[in-house]
Amino acid sequence: MSRFRTRTATAAVLGSLGASLFAAPAGASPAPPAAGCPVLWVLAVQGTGQSSPAASPTADTGVLGALLGPVVAAVPNLVQRTYIPYPAGFGGVPGAGGGPESYTVSVTDAIRQLDAAAGQIVARCPATELASIGYSQGAQAVSQFARDVGAGRGPVPPAKVAAVALYADPERTAGSPVFPGRPGQTVPDRPPGTTSGAVSTVRIAAPLAPGSGIAADNASYGSLTGRVADVCVDGDLACAAPQRAALLRVGAEIAAQADLSNPIAAAASLQRVLSAALGTAWNTVVLNDFDLGPATVDYRPRAPLSKRLIDAADPRIPAPPPEQVREANQRWNQITATLLAHPTEVPKLASQLAGAWAQLVADDADLTNPAVWASFAATVTAHDGYAATGQLASGIAWLVAVAHDLAQGGHR
Repeated sequence: MSRFRTRTATAAVLGSLGASLFAAPAGASPAPPAAGCPVLWVLAVQGTGQSSPAASPTADTGVLGALLGPVVAAVPNLVQRTYIPYPAGFGGVPGAGGGPESYTVSVTDAIRQLDAAAGQIVARCPATELASIGYSQGAQAVSQFARDVGAGRGPVPPAKVAAVALYADPERTAGSPVFPGRPGQTVPDRPPGTTSGAVSTVRIAAPLAPGSGIAADNASYGSLTGRVADVCVDGDLACAAPQRAALLRVGAEIAAQADLSNPIAAAASLQRVLSAALGTAWNTVVLNDFDLGPATVDYRPRAPLSKRLIDAADPRIPAPPPEQVREANQRWNQITATLLAHPTEVPKLASQLAGAWAQLVADDADLTNPAVWASFAATVTAHDGYAATGQLASGIAWLVAVAHDLAQGGHR
């Protein structure tokens, strides 16, 4: 979601872990992998501005380079890595880096490339297990990949994915623990089919961040639950946005679809996306939240107006098809005709709509709280600091431990 480029000394990260984390577990020495096929292949998706379609698939740069560089150095014969090249853009925002593509197009391309790489690796190296890591925009792509795999609709079976680590994930669920779906868990589940216990010595105990990702959608990881870690630091607006800030989320979703390369393009693009979102929200409300009788009209929302707006602006949710738009128009004509024929319904309906507006204001209460905004004054530093503050250390230890466990003969 941002243009941050973290610079961290690999030696400092390695030192913080301690030599014991990189030592092979007791027992037989790890067997060498088949030619060209390691026991573990890590697929990494960098954040905004840290990749491009022509980026090197093996250069340890950016935030994730500070994680994978030490992993490969610790177990070079057991692990290979591929950084997924993709536009890593945010609508061409000046200074953000990445390509001119919108954030939505960029993430979609990353997911497509990640799916393809995973499928190709498993097809070429059937005994190799996968891990995937993502940071910021890249974490959103990896999150979608993991959800698809966990639901059984991904490019590889769930049993082929040994570990997933997300940092600054914009899709982080509200109040999510470090292991989504596993409150209180700090030790990753072992990779499927393994019997040795290096992973059992790893602790991923990042502090629980408040709020949720700016693009949270409450999905789950299915069969991968327990093998997906979601690390977020307090103050990082990408993954710890305030809960009562519905319009902030709507704005982020609209900006994610826009051309922001210059003021003129941005104004036209934002207006187009906003108009489409408001139209979608209105159609959804008319179809779902009004009860119409022969002489009555009532606004009885099945979902808060804030959720209607968030869903309408969400590029992951398809817009209603033309037949639903026509149905909404017809229904609105029926509503207005009923109100004209029975004007005593108007005051009641106005009161109900006023209640919906009050709820919308309440759902945005954090936007008027100075203390909330004060907590995000250092959001750039928080988002940029995952390596510098040691948040990557446990991920390094985890991937090294996974590689050792897979190499001990328990891996298929």
